[in-house]
Amino acid sequence: MKVCFDTSVVIDIMGKTAWFKDSFAAYDVAMLRKFEPLLSVSSTTDIVYVLHSRGLLSKKQARAALETIFRLFDLMDNEPSDCRFAYESDMGDYEDALIAYAAKRNDVDLIVTRNKGDFAHSPVPAVTPEEFLAVYCPDGVEYELVDF
Repeated sequence: MKVCFDTSVVIDIMGKTAWFKDSFAAYDVAMLRKFEPLLSVSSTTDIVYVLHSRGLLSKKQARAALETIFRLFDLMDNEPSDCRFAYESDMGDYEDALIAYAAKRNDVDLIVTRNKGDFAHSPVPAVTPEEFLAVYCPDGVEYELVDF
């Protein structure tokens, strides 16, 4: 199964935001299930920018986070047709539409996003990290935050 992780979910993971636990658990479950975790190339610039601009990481740390992202996710390219379909779509946010149409072209089964409403008109179904966990988390696997 191919699962595309939206920009917001990756920011949660890399920036250890308030939504870290469910976002990280969704990624971990995808790996446990041997799903293919994907990320749109277009998300990488947004992730670095947001991690730094929101003060989650220094500029140097935000850029260095890309190395981890490249290890965790397979990248989906964006083609001109994705841009055109995104522009012409009923989706209100161009960035999300670009992700959705790249996902469609790459035969992605699900998009995991914290902003499910933004994907209401997506050609690929979208679920929240919590919804993903409810369906795909293996029996007996539980997640909780631990302080180090």
